[in-house]
Amino acid sequence: MSSPLQIGKAPLATTSSAWVRLLLQGAEGFGLSSTILCEQAGIDAGVLQQPQGRIPQTRVTALWSAITRACPDDDLALAIGRDIRLEHAPVISFAMQSSRNLREALERLLRFHRLIGEAIDLPLQETAQGVRISFHARQPVPLLSLHTAMVALVAMARWLTHQPVRPLNVSLRSQPPLHPQRWQHYFGCPVQFSASQNSIEFSHELLATAVAGANPQQAAAQDLAARHALQQLNEQQALAHVRYWIEQSLLLGEPDRAWVAGCLGLSISTLQRRLRVHGVTFRQLLEEVRREQAQRLLQQGVALPEIALRLGYQEQSNFQRAFKRWFAQTPGQARSDRFE
Repeated sequence: MSSPLQIGKAPLATTSSAWVRLLLQGAEGFGLSSTILCEQAGIDAGVLQQPQGRIPQTRVTALWSAITRACPDDDLALAIGRDIRLEHAPVISFAMQSSRNLREALERLLRFHRLIGEAIDLPLQETAQGVRISFHARQPVPLLSLHTAMVALVAMARWLTHQPVRPLNVSLRSQPPLHPQRWQHYFGCPVQFSASQNSIEFSHELLATAVAGANPQQAAAQDLAARHALQQLNEQQALAHVRYWIEQSLLLGEPDRAWVAGCLGLSISTLQRRLRVHGVTFRQLLEEVRREQAQRLLQQGVALPEIALRLGYQEQSNFQRAFKRWFAQTPGQARSDRFE
């Protein structure tokens, strides 16, 4: 097992590309363009198509902002979340499907939910009538994102059990929507708006509902696969912390290896040694960050001299040469091609 990098204080929560694709599919149902939304949010279309791709939460938050600007519908979370199914997250899906009942399935979801997204914590609290699952943001995320996850949780429970799962109650921190009855109809229970927390409570009886096609004999193997996927995510996040501080260093001007190492609480030699364990060098990560940032800023219409400065190039000619090395064309040609 490779040595994890020591992490700094960077807000590096990510969301799986599969989940983001589902959000975009929901937005397309409102007549919105996925391509335009991704450009506005700075989401790399290439990463979006990768099966194990991860999108920074800051980009996902920007995506929600772009969606709500184009479609300010207060039922948006309901419309998108109700169509989400577990087959869109296969590792978690297999683990939950191996469960004997809904309680076991939900416990597995809470254990492995970081594979879907890391910006939300899902603490479980035992109550007199059953259990309450709360939805807490680990970093600033739109309420719309939290509410979509809540709608999706009930959709997943219904998909797993083949039963019309109805919680005991649902609490939402948002103001009452224009049509609150739609939310009550979907959840099949009382829905409190303007609440102090976002939560769903399930009864003991409901939690005992059998999972359709349960296979307890496979539970240990599926848990092992999910734990392995979490370990891989941790490895990815170790490099993501380095990339984050490289991005910050570019904002300060010339990228500084010593500054990045200091932000991670490491010496330069220790940073280099741990990067080698992951099969990359600092220079390779710097190139990746610059290439991705160049493409995003170009799509946003930022002037070429400004892009060069934001990428830490003191001379625009150096940026021009690097861009041609990355994309086999000059920045000007790339911008012209985009608008043809």
